[in-house]
Amino acid sequence: MISINQVRNTVMFLLEKNNKGYITPLAFDSFCQLAQLDIFEQLFYDLDAWVNKENRRLTNSEYANIPRNIREQIDIFAQYTTPSNFTYNLSTNLWSYTGNDFYRNMGISLVNSQNKKVDIELISKSEANLLNNSNINSPDLMFPVYTQIGDDFRIFPSVPTGYTTEMFYIRTPKAPKWTYVNVQGNPVYNGSASDLQNIELNPMMFSKFVVKVLSYCGLSLREEQVLQATNSEEVKNIQLKS
Repeated sequence: MISINQVRNTVMFLLEKNNKGYITPLAFDSFCQLAQLDIFEQLFYDLDAWVNKENRRLTNSEYANIPRNIREQIDIFAQYTTPSNFTYNLSTNLWSYTGNDFYRNMGISLVNSQNKKVDIELISKSEANLLNNSNINSPDLMFPVYTQIGDDFRIFPSVPTGYTTEMFYIRTPKAPKWTYVNVQGNPVYNGSASDLQNIELNPMMFSKFVVKVLSYCGLSLREEQVLQATNSEEVKNIQLKS
């Protein structure tokens, strides 16, 4: 994770240094959320581009394996549903995720009473019709399939009693929140607040993240300038005082 207080100290220092004024905690949190979502979404495009290069043997291995490194950054947001938040609606014959952090479905599995899992294959709606009408290769519990309908899912065959399902999905990042207390009218960082939320990106994204936040504040800088400011004594002193 990236320390939201370190981000704020750097942002406030650079805004003051460049005579760009002051940013309120509420506006800062909003800009952090925009920056985090922007960088998070870009990870998927970056991965796609690097996988294409990997397929053409244009990548390296070990620490220089960029596709693997990007996957590790995305894996921070990967998790499984539970029986309580991936439920079946009898009236619509659809399975739904009831949480509020869904970003992207990565696959659904059928789970029997011995906790053995079978991956359910995603197919198109036209394929579902063909398979269900087939007398030879219609879906069964060994080779189940599903279609996506909006944000919901229809599984074939119907999941029998004694079975459950689980979805492997990518969740959205939690909204950053810089927590503080008012001291003589000034916000002072409170790192022990229960609702504190740091930025859920890899620390290597720190400079890029700060650049994004600053752009929303109307200040355009390069990552190298942010890195220099982060290492400056002024920012270190701000950090110690917070």
